[in-house]
Amino acid sequence: IVVPGRVAPWNGQILLPEVARTLVDAGVRDFVFVVVGENVTHAKYARDVQKRAESLDVDDLFRMAGHCADMPAAFAAAEFVAVPAVEAPLFGRVVAQAQAVGRPVITSDVGMLAEHVVAPPRMPEDVRTGWVAKAGDAKEFAGAISAAFALDDATYHAMAVRARQFAEYMFSPRSVAVATRAVYTSLLALDT
Repeated sequence: IVVPGRVAPWNGQILLPEVARTLVDAGVRDFVFVVVGENVTHAKYARDVQKRAESLDVDDLFRMAGHCADMPAAFAAAEFVAVPAVEAPLFGRVVAQAQAVGRPVITSDVGMLAEHVVAPPRMPEDVRTGWVAKAGDAKEFAGAISAAFALDDATYHAMAVRARQFAEYMFSPRSVAVATRAVYTSLLALDT
């Protein structure tokens, strides 16, 4: 599971050791969190995440990779992408980027992050591209990851394809340009 983004309090990585402990206690095996992002600016916080993992005896399930110059490759190497943010990001594009590489996403319900994933209850189960969990809720986040791990190969592949299609439809430069133009056109129509 790739966890992208600067290692910083607002990105919620401190939740992941408890998530890992919950998963292990539920019998989930064969996973590792790879935290990929700048981890020098908030070095004390990064150490706190590692210490928390050690205190819960799940430190072997964490890799702090630091900054990555090739995020598409990092996403492609993952089965899933986790975005456990506890504060709304300014842009939230990491969820769209992960889906553009065809990776289902588990994210929190802060800001626009939930809007960048197709998931129930807003959308039907058969069009899902990821999971949304309550921000800061380790048990709910672990439940979402557990549900992701429970997918069979065919369902996972179909979800990965939908994630890529959704990202392309919603976030490609052409789609964004068309949507932006439509907003301006509708505003200009109101002015007449």
